[in-house]
Amino acid sequence: MQLDDQERKTVIKALEEWQRTGKLSVEQKTDLEQTLEIKNNDRQQIARYFFIIAVSSMLLAFSSIFIDDKLLETIKKYFSLSNLTIAFAVSALTIVWFYYVRKKRHLLHEFTYEVFMIVGALGSLTALVYFCKDYTGVAHYTFVLLLATTLLFILSTAFRSIALWTAALLSFCGWFGAFTTWQGQDNAFLGMNYPVRFVVFGLLLLGISWLQKSIARLQFTQRITYLFGLITFFTAMWGMSIFGNFTHFDAWEQVRQTHVLIYAIAFAIVGFVAFFFGIKYKDENTRDFGIFFLLLNLYTRYFEYFWNTMHKGIFFLILAGSFWLLGKRLLRKG
Repeated sequence: MQLDDQERKTVIKALEEWQRTGKLSVEQKTDLEQTLEIKNNDRQQIARYFFIIAVSSMLLAFSSIFIDDKLLETIKKYFSLSNLTIAFAVSALTIVWFYYVRKKRHLLHEFTYEVFMIVGALGSLTALVYFCKDYTGVAHYTFVLLLATTLLFILSTAFRSIALWTAALLSFCGWFGAFTTWQGQDNAFLGMNYPVRFVVFGLLLLGISWLQKSIARLQFTQRITYLFGLITFFTAMWGMSIFGNFTHFDAWEQVRQTHVLIYAIAFAIVGFVAFFFGIKYKDENTRDFGIFFLLLNLYTRYFEYFWNTMHKGIFFLILAGSFWLLGKRLLRKG
């Protein structure tokens, strides 16, 4: 719904009153607020662009401070502060920041809100790093990644932030890679190399996205989890179709690609299944992932098996004919 600024404030006040009297839940109020859009004239649009540049620059500034800890380390040495002192100080500032953003939530544009959430997350992660800075070792780094993942998931759920949920998924992915490397032997974890174990991880994320449908508080991030799972799963399947389950590059180089052909066939089957399920259930993302990775599979197999033997024109002619027949069949069904 598009409203001018004054109308939007009036509607938001009404929603707050309905929530206070119990007619709306907090989730319902937040969902309704997100449907309200401010009508834009040219001046407002230009102002919004400048505001986006401003908050993006602020995000970069905060990122530079938190990611490159030279400034904090300089402050630490100058004032003779311990790691715990910095951790508690940053934690206090971050709590104040989150309180301020939550209080002003109804006045912020969605993009601005997500940027502010990322700034708060950077502060939270900085505090976490300084709480754990006196410890070292592989197990320590793996544990810190797990704590960061848990923290980001909690913050995302508490503040209903898509950006923080995406960051949590990325952190979860990093933790999984670090943990399986730490616990693995000879480049394998439970007999799986990196591509195979991330195929399993992608399936795990898809399963989590399916469970999210039945959890009201997590439904707002269900689609993000699903898409992240698809990206992880299909990318890992592509890697598996090339490297199979070999754990050493030298061993993989010494075998013919026909030894991993079964993985390429499995990759093709999965692509077709995603493509047709996407069409059947009118899920454009699943359909597009299916067709994209089908094409990627075909191009990969061409470079593996036919680059030096088959004429390039013949290969692409066969490829064009195959997809023309497929498209014609789909049109007949439609």
